[in-house]
Amino acid sequence: MRFIDADEIRSVLTFPLLVAALEAAHRRPKIEVQDAVLGNEKGQYFVRHAVDSGRYMASKLITSFPANLDSGALPAVQAICVLFDGSNGRPLAVIDGTEITYWRTAADSALGAKILAPLSPETLLVVGAGEMSTRLIHAHLRSDHRFGACLFGTVPKSAQRKWRRD
Repeated sequence: MRFIDADEIRSVLTFPLLVAALEAAHRRPKIEVQDAVLGNEKGQYFVRHAVDSGRYMASKLITSFPANLDSGALPAVQAICVLFDGSNGRPLAVIDGTEITYWRTAADSALGAKILAPLSPETLLVVGAGEMSTRLIHAHLRSDHRFGACLFGTVPKSAQRKWRRD
């Protein structure tokens, strides 16, 4: 069984690769998914189970502690994913779920824009300057999109930054 940490995820994934993989995955038959949530607004434990019959079984274990943002020491949301072989149940990997979620969320956004946006958009507006904002911008700018991006946030030092493709 492998442990795949955030550094390995960042060294292997690219947004064009992930956008293409997600596009192919969205065209496959739906998989079986079940969610469970425990806790309250101060601390939640969320589990998402998924079965891709005959291929994979996985569980994503997620915690949400919004007060973590006050100190800046830890993210509000943290996760791990556990992946099993769907044909024999053998554990395959434990994956840094926080990092993989950042990548998947940003790539799904870029895929949505690829499918739904006009052919030649000029500007991408991202409202919010939290952890996902720069990842969203990078996903869009590293995909097939050709536009400048504006980031608007309520935190003064991170608000209203302008991004362009290098």
